[in-house]
Amino acid sequence: MQLISRAEAAEWFGKVLPALANLLLQLPTLLESHYQNADYILGKYGFKTSLRLLGSQEAGMVFLSQELVGALLAYAFFYLFPATNRGANYLRTINFDELLASLYEGYSQKQESKLKCIVHYFKRICSCMPVGLLSFERKVLPQDRHPLFKSYPEADFWSKSVLPLCTFEVNSVGFIEEQSADALEVDFANKYIGGGALHRGCLQEEIRFMINPELIAGMLFLPSVADNEAIEVICAERFCDYKGYASSFRFAGDHADKRHFDSFGRRITRIVAIDALCSPGMKQYALKYLLRYVAGDHADKRRLDSFGRRNTRIIAIDALCWPGMKQYALKCLLQYVKFALEQVECTENSSSS
Repeated sequence: MQLISRAEAAEWFGKVLPALANLLLQLPTLLESHYQNADYILGKYGFKTSLRLLGSQEAGMVFLSQELVGALLAYAFFYLFPATNRGANYLRTINFDELLASLYEGYSQKQESKLKCIVHYFKRICSCMPVGLLSFERKVLPQDRHPLFKSYPEADFWSKSVLPLCTFEVNSVGFIEEQSADALEVDFANKYIGGGALHRGCLQEEIRFMINPELIAGMLFLPSVADNEAIEVICAERFCDYKGYASSFRFAGDHADKRHFDSFGRRITRIVAIDALCSPGMKQYALKYLLRYVAGDHADKRRLDSFGRRNTRIIAIDALCWPGMKQYALKCLLQYVKFALEQVECTENSSSS
């Protein structure tokens, strides 16, 4: 089985691997610089943004440079992160050993293409290191009522609402990652961010983590999300084109991401990950599961507005964990209600500022 040509092998072993080794040697210096400067980014808002574990029910944000992300992913590529106790801390594996091993333990073209995406990412950053920032944020809707903050919505909150519904558009073609820069992209997937990206998974979330490999860095410090939590990532650059889905997924070459940067130096790509019910069947119609769904990424919009993100279009595609379990009418209605509320609140906050 030949995965790469002689020319590709010469480039990989002659140029890319030595560059990755050099990047690994820079990791201590990059981390030192990070911890010296990270908390200044949003210091005026009173937020800590340095690299740390953002545990369950712990709202917070981490800012990382794309260079530091590249070094962390190189560290994972060479299986250098300790693997012990990650499961106990509700963290998925971050090392790339299982992804690499899958090529020989039940080879499939989709696994080969996933690895080609990673290899292409390393080639790109080794030839020209990107200089932007990424932010990873865990959002939490408090279960307790508080007059100054949003909390986990109960049934009365929705049934008694008199807010008008907003414009709702349905498109039967197009991909979520190809929407305009002002869109909030909602990923309904695994409670563990990244799902099976570093294993054999190859659905919506895993594909996004392959074409935007910087997303993988979040798997290092973001444990699983609860029903009242969501994770938002801003700036992840897209490096790869692809075609197909699941078993037909194929790497399709380089992608030049031309999205602009915001005032913090982040590429304007906003992805929110929330947990989908796995094979829900009829239980998804129960009240507690309806509330669970609409609460998913309805998190702390007022604080986010203070960072200048207003009137964002929300792009969502329906993706439950298992094919054949999709209830399009129900999911569409719930999205309609939830996103209408978000649009009204964003408009009100924008008008009052």
